[in-house]
Amino acid sequence: MTSNSPISMTSRWISLACALGVFALLYSLTNIYAQILFYDTQFYGTQLYGTQLSKLSSINPIWPKKVHILATPIDTAIPFVALMIVPYSWSIMLFCASFFMVKMPAQLSLLTRKLILATLFACFIFYVFPAKFTFERPTVLGWTHYGYQFLHITDKPFNQFPSLHVTYAVLLGTSLWQLSKSALYRLTLCCICSLIIISTVLTYQHHLLDIAGGLLLAALILVITNKLQNNLVLKYLTVAISGFLILSIAGFMLNRSMTSITFAGLYRLVATYWMLSFFVLAWAYQYPNQPRDKRWFAKDEQGRLLLSTWLKFAPLLLGYRLMWYVGQRYQLTQHTKSDFGSLNHTDRCPTHKIADSVYVVATPKLFGLSKMSDEHYSYFSNFAMIIVIDSAVETNSHSLSLKQALHTHHIYAQAQKLDAGHLDVSNLDVNHDSSLSCDFHPSFAAVQMRYLYFPLLDLQSLGEIDTQHFIHLFKQIDTLTALDIATNITKKKLPSKTILINFQCVMGLSRSVALHALYLIYRGQLTTDNYVTWINEQYPKAHVNDDYLPKSLVDKVRVLAKNA
Repeated sequence: MTSNSPISMTSRWISLACALGVFALLYSLTNIYAQILFYDTQFYGTQLYGTQLSKLSSINPIWPKKVHILATPIDTAIPFVALMIVPYSWSIMLFCASFFMVKMPAQLSLLTRKLILATLFACFIFYVFPAKFTFERPTVLGWTHYGYQFLHITDKPFNQFPSLHVTYAVLLGTSLWQLSKSALYRLTLCCICSLIIISTVLTYQHHLLDIAGGLLLAALILVITNKLQNNLVLKYLTVAISGFLILSIAGFMLNRSMTSITFAGLYRLVATYWMLSFFVLAWAYQYPNQPRDKRWFAKDEQGRLLLSTWLKFAPLLLGYRLMWYVGQRYQLTQHTKSDFGSLNHTDRCPTHKIADSVYVVATPKLFGLSKMSDEHYSYFSNFAMIIVIDSAVETNSHSLSLKQALHTHHIYAQAQKLDAGHLDVSNLDVNHDSSLSCDFHPSFAAVQMRYLYFPLLDLQSLGEIDTQHFIHLFKQIDTLTALDIATNITKKKLPSKTILINFQCVMGLSRSVALHALYLIYRGQLTTDNYVTWINEQYPKAHVNDDYLPKSLVDKVRVLAKNA
């Protein structure tokens, strides 16, 4: 979807559902939490001694310990105006309507970012600084009574500071301002947003300090949203704050019956760990830096995630491991005709010859290597060297598993021959060093496994990566294959077998296919004119668009390759 293309109704509804869903979940949770905390402090606070005080401290030993009151002397002079329930109700109407008023995809994206960020920050403040409206609302008669009844059911007098009605009014007003230059339209928009803000105090729903907080939050959101690198940053900020609030409030609710200081500290620790882990991930997306990502998502020389990586990103890694496992199990059910459909990635992904003895293939992480069939064993063992380029930061590479599977399968095959009396034991020579030595089979040369780690965050645009990092990777590959970039001829005599370059990602093909295409562009076997067609023809299931693999990056790689 380009910036000037029309917005589909599906996109509008999805954006609205995301913004409204985050609001409904987090606002309700924090409102219930503040309400329970308030009544707990009221109940236990009547007798602050002995076991009562101990129980109160056990329920909530860490801040917040009370619900705040933010009324000022000026608030006492503000009248209650029953009719202001009407503009107060406009907030949710304008919230929903705005998603169908914006005209461009960029406007829809920016609107969604603003509203979700405002909800996240506000609800986080609601949790750490719970507040309650002070004054008793007068009895309301007439038709406006129904509006206040609905308000009493859906929005208790908590979640006060900052006022989300005020924040939303400012953000919606600024987002819709540019839709028309009509003076009447802009005057109407200003009046609607202003009345929404004023109604928050005249309906006795907020104090003046709440209004000030709402305005400050709106200003902060306006600054932040324009600096977000992409929607992936917003995604992981949402996961971080939402997870923290859900875990914290769920832990608080459970601890009300357990009253254990140990459990209270544990749930808060888990919630904080979750939030910090995803904050770090959001930071990685916001400020791309490949050398830093290689340290943060460190792996050993076999492609296995280090313990330090697990300690930093366990929630993310466990989530991806589960998704990968479920996804691969699903693929197994789609290939019932094959006894080993899990390895059919190598069948469905075409292998391309780039030199007299060098082939390239892009695959997801291979599944079910422990059950390698003779067919797949024959495929992989046809190569003297397999170079795995791992671009997945979220899971272990299949490099080590493939190496072990080849070794195990070969030993098993030779054992069967030995049992059948077809193999002379004196010829059996298994080498357990870094390569798979299977020299005892006349047609089987040593299969050497080589591993290169080129970390790419999931869905991160490759245009955000320094082009020099790609060139450095491709030079490493050329060094391992001993290829001359000018002639595509190996610089030294190779064994009778060939070399396989395997670009590997996780579940899909976006990262591996994009790297494959860039490598062929680097080698001059694809051009800036035909690489898109090549990707669509060779890897029709890969999701590689211009946003993910921008043409500007392709041009840079081609220019640098010529100067290499």
